[in-house]
Amino acid sequence: MEQKERQDKNREKAVIWNNHIKRWEGSGLSQIDYCRENNLSRHRFTYWKCKNNKKANPVKFIPIVTRPAKSSLYPDTEPLKVHVGDKYCIEVGEGFSDETLTRLIKTLSGM
Repeated sequence: MEQKERQDKNREKAVIWNNHIKRWEGSGLSQIDYCRENNLSRHRFTYWKCKNNKKANPVKFIPIVTRPAKSSLYPDTEPLKVHVGDKYCIEVGEGFSDETLTRLIKTLSGM
């Protein structure tokens, strides 16, 4: 029973403050001046104004479609071909490790 009474009181407060906010919007007065003239707490007025704005303008989520980023600095290029003497041809694609490639070339050159 106590919870219902509290809900009823909150609804009554909301109606009273909503009426004040509507009158303020049409008054041409600043919020501070309206509160002074009507003997209202400026902080409570702001609280109820913000509360009404949240109800009138709820947060909306907008879906964002993403595409995977191309990881290559040179998109749509052929693989790099490295010839080591007349014996070896190494094709290097995107994302290679320059350190590993250097070791491989040194190893193949020594053979």
